Amino acid sequence: MLVTLVAILCNAQLCMEKVVTTSDLSGITMGACAVNAQIGIADWLAKGPYHDWRLRSYKCIMGKYVPKNEV
Repeated sequence: MLVTLVAILCNAQLCMEKVVTTSDLSGITMGACAVNAQIGIADWLAKGPYHDWRLRSYKCIMGKYVPKNEV
C-alpha cells in the first residue's frame, strides 16, 4: 500500500501542504512514517527551497494524496 508523508508549512500567515515523500520514492512504511517523519522532514526542509518555512504539522496518509492547495 502506498504511504504519503505530507508536511504543513507556514511562513507568516501563509500555510500550505507539501508532499515530502511517498513509499514509491523512498520505501517508507506507515510505521516508519509515524516514527521517523520529523527527522525526514527536517532534512527535507534544510536541503530544499522551504528552509525558511516553519513546520506546523505533518501527516502520514495511506494512498496517494493531493495537497489541498494543488486541487
